[in-house]
Amino acid sequence: MDSADPSASARRAARLSAPELPRERGPAEADLAAVTAPDGTGLFFCRTGTEAGWTGDFVATGGPASGTGVTGIDHVGFAQPFDHYDEAALFHRSVLGLEPAAVGGFAAPSGLVRSRAPAAGSGSRRRVSLLRRGEWAPGVAEPQYVALATDDVLATARAARAPLLGIPDDYYADLDARLDLSPARLAEFRDLGVLYETTPDGAYLQVCTEVLGGRLILAFVQRVGDYDGYGWTVAPVRMAAHRRRLVRQGSRA
Repeated sequence: MDSADPSASARRAARLSAPELPRERGPAEADLAAVTAPDGTGLFFCRTGTEAGWTGDFVATGGPASGTGVTGIDHVGFAQPFDHYDEAALFHRSVLGLEPAAVGGFAAPSGLVRSRAPAAGSGSRRRVSLLRRGEWAPGVAEPQYVALATDDVLATARAARAPLLGIPDDYYADLDARLDLSPARLAEFRDLGVLYETTPDGAYLQVCTEVLGGRLILAFVQRVGDYDGYGWTVAPVRMAAHRRRLVRQGSRA
């Protein structure tokens, strides 16, 4: 998390009973204060845009590939264990100063999911979604995801190097029945695995990778108009597709 004064943020976290995370620091490494969230997740406070910032620890290898359209981070999702959900919500409000922006629920393959999305400020696109759910896929009890913002999700999907998640055809048959999409547009959505949600304010297009490294999911999202949600109506489709993919991988192991 970016912070103007990482040390002060760490001290505030400690006063709120968020224990400091023990870590070793090399002589040339940035001094990053860190605390532990209720579920054990390490949270680092860091500066950007200064010589003392964490970016100095890395060697630049080039920016995003031309034409991907990725503009930054839209939001980050943390899947929380059942017993830590309320603690996590309180932690993000009190320690990070995030304000409640949206609360929702939807049916997932493993049962009801509660989702809470605190925001980092009015109009901010940098948010955290907190989920409560049981084990929804073999070997992935608490998957985490990072949603990357893009101004053209179709171009981003075509340029992506990570394996993209395939979405069942019946989802697109449902889209065709409900929405006035051209055959060419629908075929492109189907080919790239695009999930599509519309509201009176705008639309939300999303493409996801398969589960990477056993736990992480990347999503590429495009907001159209004044859409300000998180794609919760299409989340069950995404979760079911991930589950089906992992079940098939397990059956071949």
